[in-house]
Amino acid sequence: MVQDTTSRQAIDLRVHRWLMIVGALLTGVALLLLSLLPSAPSEAVAMTAWVERGHSLLSWSDELLFFAVICWGAGARGLFGVRKAGPSARINVGVTALTAALVALVVLLLTVGRLVYPVFEIQLSAEVLALVVSSTFGALHLAFLGFAVAAVALSWSTRAGLIGRAAGIFAAAAFIVGSFPWLTPNWWNSLVAILVAAWGVLLALATVTRTETPGDATERMSTTF
Repeated sequence: MVQDTTSRQAIDLRVHRWLMIVGALLTGVALLLLSLLPSAPSEAVAMTAWVERGHSLLSWSDELLFFAVICWGAGARGLFGVRKAGPSARINVGVTALTAALVALVVLLLTVGRLVYPVFEIQLSAEVLALVVSSTFGALHLAFLGFAVAAVALSWSTRAGLIGRAAGIFAAAAFIVGSFPWLTPNWWNSLVAILVAAWGVLLALATVTRTETPGDATERMSTTF
């Protein structure tokens, strides 16, 4: 009975790791597509033409973000929700920051969706379209800030040790700089998008979890797929 319970827990952990990996990869691809967009114009009257030029990139990014948020959220909840080692302020801060980043991605999903899908065939004026575009990059800014805090807090206690901590700090610094995509070149924005995926995969693989079996608490650090 105990062996069956342990086996099910191990399978659940592998599933949650894979969900988090898939979510991180999808997020990276979605952000990479956004980084390939031309720089947004500063004049409201030019917004319509800008959206039309980037319609394909915006559409694919929007679709991928939906599945990315679900997979990453479910995977992170499964991995960090099974910890039985007692409360940790660092983990709580990291999970909260990651949650804030995923919520920001939901806002990004909604704003990008409004740019590419004409709801009820309602046409947006140039000024309203400019507001939606600026809100899109505002949500992206918030998401990167959330990832930056999560990178430091959650990467501090992993099986990767000092390497994991250094990677988390480096990723956080890159995310902070990348949170201003309207000020940085496209190649840098693309690099940061790839880094989001790489950091998410590393976090999924290196996160230490603790599960509890009837009558005994055991720490599981499985990376087997």
